[in-house]
Amino acid sequence: MVLTTGQKWGGMQMYKVGVAPGRFLPPHRGHLNAIIQAGTKVKKLYVVVCHDEERIRKECAENNMPYMSMNQRAMWLSKELQNLDHIEVLTLDESDIPSYPFGWEPWSDLLKETVPEHIDAIFGGEPSYKEGYTKYYPEAEYIIYDPERTRFPVSGTKIRENLYKHWDYVLGAARPFFTKKVLITGTESTGKTSLTKSLAKIYHTSWAEECGRYYSERYLGGNDDYLENEHFGRIAYQQRELEEDAIRHANKVTFLDTGAVVTQYYAEVYTGEQNEMVELLTDPDRYDLVLLFTPEVEWVDDGTRFLDKGRWELHEKLKGMYEDRGYDYVEIGGNYTERLNAAIELVDNLIK
Repeated sequence: MVLTTGQKWGGMQMYKVGVAPGRFLPPHRGHLNAIIQAGTKVKKLYVVVCHDEERIRKECAENNMPYMSMNQRAMWLSKELQNLDHIEVLTLDESDIPSYPFGWEPWSDLLKETVPEHIDAIFGGEPSYKEGYTKYYPEAEYIIYDPERTRFPVSGTKIRENLYKHWDYVLGAARPFFTKKVLITGTESTGKTSLTKSLAKIYHTSWAEECGRYYSERYLGGNDDYLENEHFGRIAYQQRELEEDAIRHANKVTFLDTGAVVTQYYAEVYTGEQNEMVELLTDPDRYDLVLLFTPEVEWVDDGTRFLDKGRWELHEKLKGMYEDRGYDYVEIGGNYTERLNAAIELVDNLIK
C-alpha cells in the first residue's frame, strides 16, 4: 500500500516522510522515545543529527565532558535504531552558518539538501521552533512531542551538567564512551585481583580479569616454562578484548586488572626482551585513573607466582615503565583495608 501525504490510517493521520532533527548531545531515552513515537506516524522517518563544531566543543569543555563528534552521535543513534527499517539517521553540519535563531533560512536550505525526499512532517520538542518551521516549511506540519518531558524528565542540558547523576537516561550505545576506566596494577601479590573484583561489586559494575594469570593453564599445559615472546602479544590482545567487554557492560565505571604495561613487564622478565605488539597496546590516555599498589603486603603463593624476592626493586622497575610511557598513576600502599578505602575515595571523586 502506498501512502500519500496526510492519509489517515486507523483514524490517525499518517505522513509519508517525517524528519526529527536535533543535536542529541548526548542521545538519551527521551530522544529515543520521541523518535519511536514519530516513527509510528510516518512511512519513512529521517533522524538528522545536527552539528556546530565550535559550539559543541565549547559546551563539552564547559561541562568537563569528552568531545562528541557528529559521526559519533549518529553512530549511537544508528545502533539503537538499526532494527527499525523505516527510520534512517542522517547528519547535518551547520558549522558555517549563523547560530540559532539567526540561521533559520540557511539551516532550512541545508535540511532540504540533507533529506532526499519531500518533508511532510517535522518532529521536535521545542514549541519556540514552530514559527521558524512554519515560515520555511509551509507544506510540512510541525509536531511537538512531550515538551514538558513528562515521561522522561531529562534533557541534554541536564545530562551534560551532571552525567553520572542522570546515567540511567543515557542511551546504552553511548554509555561505553562515557564510562570511566580504572586500571588496577602492580607487581605480584599486591591484592590487584581481589581489589578489582571488590571494587566492581561495591560500584555494581563490571571488571576485566588479568588474562596472563590463566594463559599458560589454558594454552601451554599449565607450564610457564613454555612462554615465548610471541605469547605476550596474544596475552595483551586478549586482555584488551576483556577490557572492551567490561566497558560495554559497565555502570558508570569499570575496573580493569593489570593492562599492557604489566604484560610488557613480564615479557621482559620471562624472555629478556620487549614485545612489539604489547607496546602498541600501551596507551597512557586509555585510563581515567591508574592505581598502582605497592608490595608491602604479605606475598602469597597462589600457584602462579614466582617473584617473591626483590619485590620493591621490581615495583620500582614497573613504576619506571609507566613513567617512561607517560602514564599518570596514584601509588597506594598500606594494608588491604587501607588500599580498598583509598581506592573508593579516588573513584568517588572520579564519578561525582
